[in-house]
Amino acid sequence: MAPNTATAGKSYAQKAADLFMTAVGMKSATKPEPKEDAFAEEKLNPVASANLLAERCRQYLSNSDVQKIREAFRYADQAHLGQFRNSGAPYITHPIAVAEILASWHMDAETIEAGLMHDVLEDTGITKIEMSEKFGVKVAELVDGVSKLDKLKFSSNEEAQAESFHKMLLAMSRDVRVILIKLADRLHNMRTLGAVKQHKKFRIAKETMDIYAPIASRLGLFSVYRELSDMSFSYMYPIRYRVLEKKVAESRMRKKNALDQIYHETSDRLAARKIRGDVQGKNKSLWRIYSKMKERKIRFSEVLDVHSFRVLVPTRDDCYRALGVIHELYKPVPGRFKDFVAIPKANGYQSLHTTVIGPGGLMVEFQIRTEEMHHICEDGITAHWLYRDRNTSDQLQRNTMDWLNGLLEIQKQSGTSLEFMENIKVDIFPDRVYVFSPRGRIIQLPKGSTAVDFAYQIHTDLGNCTIGCEINGETAPLTRELKNGEMINIIKGDKPTPNPSWLSSVRTGKARAEIRQYMRSLSEEGKIELGSKLLESSKSHHLPYSKVTNEDWTRVCKANGFTDKNALLDAIGSGQKDSLLLLHQLTAPYTLKGNETATTVQQSQEPVLALKGQICKLAPCCTPAMDDVIIGHYIAGTNTLHVHRKDCSHVQRGMRTDPENWRDLQWNSQYKGGYPVKLDIELTNTHATLERLTSMIAQQHSSVTGFAMSQQNSVDKVELTILVGDTKHLQKIINAIRTIDTVRLVSRHLESTPAMKPVDVEIDE
Repeated sequence: MAPNTATAGKSYAQKAADLFMTAVGMKSATKPEPKEDAFAEEKLNPVASANLLAERCRQYLSNSDVQKIREAFRYADQAHLGQFRNSGAPYITHPIAVAEILASWHMDAETIEAGLMHDVLEDTGITKIEMSEKFGVKVAELVDGVSKLDKLKFSSNEEAQAESFHKMLLAMSRDVRVILIKLADRLHNMRTLGAVKQHKKFRIAKETMDIYAPIASRLGLFSVYRELSDMSFSYMYPIRYRVLEKKVAESRMRKKNALDQIYHETSDRLAARKIRGDVQGKNKSLWRIYSKMKERKIRFSEVLDVHSFRVLVPTRDDCYRALGVIHELYKPVPGRFKDFVAIPKANGYQSLHTTVIGPGGLMVEFQIRTEEMHHICEDGITAHWLYRDRNTSDQLQRNTMDWLNGLLEIQKQSGTSLEFMENIKVDIFPDRVYVFSPRGRIIQLPKGSTAVDFAYQIHTDLGNCTIGCEINGETAPLTRELKNGEMINIIKGDKPTPNPSWLSSVRTGKARAEIRQYMRSLSEEGKIELGSKLLESSKSHHLPYSKVTNEDWTRVCKANGFTDKNALLDAIGSGQKDSLLLLHQLTAPYTLKGNETATTVQQSQEPVLALKGQICKLAPCCTPAMDDVIIGHYIAGTNTLHVHRKDCSHVQRGMRTDPENWRDLQWNSQYKGGYPVKLDIELTNTHATLERLTSMIAQQHSSVTGFAMSQQNSVDKVELTILVGDTKHLQKIINAIRTIDTVRLVSRHLESTPAMKPVDVEIDE
């Protein structure tokens, strides 16, 4: 957060130097641990903050390291002399608070020095060379890396945001300490966001929610993730936050007796079985509760795991013994048990999760883990510094570095920042599935991954040469979603033959980047040949490709901005265009059942009965079709009728403002052409569903003539324009689409006025 500059004052470092050194020289072994809020700038001045920082650093660093930190403090204080925060506090209080957060993670001296000076290069006239000479190249590189991140502007422009995110992840891959300093900086800025002007709060909070909280989660810093998420939620939606906070508090009060009973019964039973277990009540993140309500469209009273307990035990064996005790006490809820001890998450998280039915039918979640697992869970990648001598933290460090190195590999194969952003999204926002290789190796993949993802995860060459797969010993489609516990065997061909159509189903960034890289490496003739082969595979999609004429090619090329057929085939072969969607466009005139000459009929007849000479246009806002009740809007001077469904919001508004130019209409029963209708579809896995979706539409004798995709509130939304014969045909297609398990919702598109927009999820019981 940039400082405010005011008149110069006396250096706080000059005042604090002796006191700071006194703190460094303290020999007491019983020094009190600083409180979490001890560094709040409203409560302490920089002198006291410097003393507390020295005290905390000396608990795990040498005197020489603390001396270097002292020098960095004096240097930063002098550099920021005369600068103030929005709250009015001296600016140096912010770097000290950032350094204290880093010290609480037991980061090394170089990181804490960089934390103290992280704004020096950006906000003062000091250069990187000058800093290198005084503090060394590594410290200067860390400060420079954080300064570059501070200059990133995560604007609403998709391309600009992708480029900024790209730079941030590359900085992480060079030295993970850069992003840890940035996370500490953002954490303190969010804690003091109350001093920022109102119009900036939402922007900063949303940026934190979209960018920094997910990175904290991916690095295993769950305590940081929870705090950033909940603070962002409180600033983005303050009313919803307060209402939900009140609901949770009221629920705990109402159920206090039952929760107390569960606590005592569990503690007593564990003691009786001679299991040393620490039972703790656990507060669920308000943002997690709200997200679950939004995602599942449920009320607060329907969230099952608002109330939960954590059980900490000494050993891994005790985790499973404690689980048995809990299941003896209370009936477990089927399908609500997860074992992240045997199969840890990619970010190092380990715990047993089970939901049980307690007294009075109260559902509660138990999380069972060892003390060490708990520290790893809370501290994530920083456990590498906190618990250097532990195997678990070393493994977590290796996992993190493997992930960061993977980002570099994906970056090399990505053509643009937008492509890179798309490729790594699922790696930043993981929802994992665990499968096995034939040799028993556990492979972690994002939920919705396919056998192609699995092959590329094993090795790039295996992915490129994949021609088939076996799942649990049986032949299966390469595009089928993998499930937990399945064993995957890849059938390898003699030469690389990646299929660009795989791009519509793969989930991992590595697979997507490698397939695209291979497509780019093909010659122009190779791309055209591959594009032609993909279109000729239409038999499996129930589309009449054999009926396509040269006129159809001309029509589709013009609609998609291509000069000729070869240019279109080149785009398909290189993966720039989806073959199945273009196949739908090519065959659109021939897909309606029993309509072999739809094109000529459509040209000779109007779909709606109107005055002679009048031109009728079907409105794109509500896309009416045969059998809908319709009304027309006459545009004076154009001799054109715009045909709307009568329930269209534009009709309701237009009838009030311009009633004389609206008239009831009837469909022309002689018209045999198709009607373009828009569908709104919500998917749980867009890439894996598109091929099934378009194939299903083709089976119902329809075709896709338009396609758009977006994401709102973490939900994938697709808008499809399909060709139908009438509303009965449309309903048949909708019913077929609903049978696809990854389709959450499908409905006919109808644009709404602002007053008609759907209300938010209710959180009242």
